Amino acid sequence: MVSGGALIVAAVVAHGLVGSYAPTVYMLSFWHYLLYWWAYRHGAVAPHRFQRDAVLMKAISLAAFLFAYAGAAWSWPSVAVMAAGFVLNALAAGVLGMDRTYYGWELGVVPHRRFTRFPYSVVPHPMLLGNVLAYAGALVNADFRADWWPLAGGHIMLNLGLLAMETSVVPRRGEAFPGAGRLGGADGWSRESIAARLALAAAGGAVGALLAVAGGAPARLGAYAMLGAAAAVHLAATAAAYTRPRHGLLHF
Repeated sequence: MVSGGALIVAAVVAHGLVGSYAPTVYMLSFWHYLLYWWAYRHGAVAPHRFQRDAVLMKAISLAAFLFAYAGAAWSWPSVAVMAAGFVLNALAAGVLGMDRTYYGWELGVVPHRRFTRFPYSVVPHPMLLGNVLAYAGALVNADFRADWWPLAGGHIMLNLGLLAMETSVVPRRGEAFPGAGRLGGADGWSRESIAARLALAAAGGAVGALLAVAGGAPARLGAYAMLGAAAAVHLAATAAAYTRPRHGLLHF
């Protein structure tokens, strides 16, 4: 996941150029939701890659969130609600296991199974609802809410989006399907071609941004240009792996 590493480096460098960690926090906070959507909707990514990418990007997202939260005044009610939400999420993940937590059934590598153990015995979708509770708990802290409400609000809305996806969208179940590897007919605009062009354009933008900073242009402009370029490269580099059909896998 070289592009992910480059994104992290760009976010850290941007912090130094801007003098604020807000761009870094926001840039690193939401990527795992896109990976969940791609994996669920297309069923094309190799399961081990999805687990690796999702665990890494979710851990980085959580670290960025807790870093922002640590700068706010202490609030026992807020911390208690957050802890309850994250514990609920962790208990649910423990029941499912790693493969099922990361869409093992949707990716066609484990058979379907219905769970009735706690917390599934008392609440539906406890992982996502636990996340919603945790991030809502952060908003109980008035000091954090004043500066970071869009961050917590974004997490809440995206978790609710995942809940809607899992309850209303039919997953591909790891099956190849016509047109998955192309964005058109015989026009030559394959996903690989588009990804390569986006990556090249983004890399050029990153070089231009760095030159602008070196030449005395406003550091903020250069930092945001570099962040945008790194994000575009990461998006292009992962899109094909998550949306192309897989071959040679056994499906249940």
